[in-house]
Amino acid sequence: MSLLKVNNLVTYFHIGNQMIKAVDGISFNVEKNETLAIVGESGSGKSVTALSIMGLINPPGKIMEGEIEFNKVNLLKLNEKQMCMVRGNRISMIYQEPMMSLNPAIAVGEQIREALIIHKAVPKSQAKKRSIELMNFVSIPESQVRYNDLPAKFSGGMRQRIMIAIAIACTPDLLIADEPTTALDVTIQSEIMELLRSMKNKLNMSMLLITHDLGLVAENADRVIVMYCGKILEEANVKDLFRRPMHPYTIGLMKCIPKIDCTVDKLYSIPGCIPHPSQFPVGCRFNDRCEVVKDICREKMPELIELEDGHKVRCWQWQ
Repeated sequence: MSLLKVNNLVTYFHIGNQMIKAVDGISFNVEKNETLAIVGESGSGKSVTALSIMGLINPPGKIMEGEIEFNKVNLLKLNEKQMCMVRGNRISMIYQEPMMSLNPAIAVGEQIREALIIHKAVPKSQAKKRSIELMNFVSIPESQVRYNDLPAKFSGGMRQRIMIAIAIACTPDLLIADEPTTALDVTIQSEIMELLRSMKNKLNMSMLLITHDLGLVAENADRVIVMYCGKILEEANVKDLFRRPMHPYTIGLMKCIPKIDCTVDKLYSIPGCIPHPSQFPVGCRFNDRCEVVKDICREKMPELIELEDGHKVRCWQWQ
């Protein structure tokens, strides 16, 4: 049963005379207790998709059309007061940079406690006790003492653990993790992802994992969506995607992964770079970087079609 259904979501930014098509007609579901990963380069529309779900798109951005149905309720029909009861309560989000998300002037324990008081109406004394328990839960050492420390006194990995504690404080149904391991070293990345997997299983949450790291996808996701220039190019079960990627963009991303048993002079990279959102090419948006491009690719956008059970691709060579 689907917990979240996104249908034909269109989110644009109007800047001067330019229309930035950040998210352009995407549809997907997140099932209960599932981890769905959205992958793609920076500028693909991954974070804007997450912010659209959270109701955090502000001018000059605007959700132009579509539906975001959560537990059978269309979030786009809710007013801001109603959305505040969902955001941080039933749906929580871990943002890319914890130091930018935490208030630098407020003790970390108080920031956790605030979520409990606002959303769960927990008495202040009880909320403090629960906040310390949550800090222990995410493996913050000496939580009783460190409750009153400011974010600056924590390392990047520990600040991310604080963000996770805030996100799970109200036991949400859906956790959105937007690049949760960015700027962390490899060892800390592994610890953070292990913590998220553990939280998901213990709390029976669904998770929307947004990343550009295919290694994280392989280890943590059940299904994968590949985004590029605001469009979904491929969608599949994680095992099917790695076994048989179909879109040239997905194949290119796979080829960029260094292989431990292969010696090469130079690592592979996809030719060119992602175009500016105001200058997307006509037709398939990957056509100016694709190594198997055809004439029709430069003329018309292909449809997203299902070729195998649950494996969808948007590419003319399959249509």
